[in-house]
Amino acid sequence: MQRMAVAPDDQMLEIGCGRGAAVSLVADHLTSGRIVAIDRAATMVRLATQRNRSHIDAGRAEIRRAGFESADLPTGHFTKIFAVNVSLFWLGDAAQQIARMRSLLTPGGRLYVFGERPTSAHATANLTATELLLESHGFATTTSSATRGQGHVLTCVTGTPGAPRRARTDPAQ
Repeated sequence: MQRMAVAPDDQMLEIGCGRGAAVSLVADHLTSGRIVAIDRAATMVRLATQRNRSHIDAGRAEIRRAGFESADLPTGHFTKIFAVNVSLFWLGDAAQQIARMRSLLTPGGRLYVFGERPTSAHATANLTATELLLESHGFATTTSSATRGQGHVLTCVTGTPGAPRRARTDPAQ
């Protein structure tokens, strides 16, 4: 969560909150801000809600059962949107979802796509694919990675709506 530099007044969205661990970490830093967390699975929403009851009661967190495509979310509201190990960035055509994320961000807002991979090679491939995906949809990107326990590599691609950071060329052309 350090990578996102959560500010006390941030309005945040987590896509695919799972058991709510990130919700807890983020909500601990919020005072006037709020995190909305969504997940498709009823079991995950129940567990995340139990884990974050005090943050929900304090108005710092809201957890909903919803898929990203159908979630009722306010346009231009979120200062930061993030996802950890969410397949929509790697499976199928993510163009509509990324366009929606862009529309949900405030001017100057940021998108954070985290992935945890078992090896450096997997992490590098993940970083490259995510960076290319976001840049091809008009985000300027920065990347980072760090090795964590048991050799897993945590990666993050940060995207800001705007012109892509650099031009890419296909070496096969």
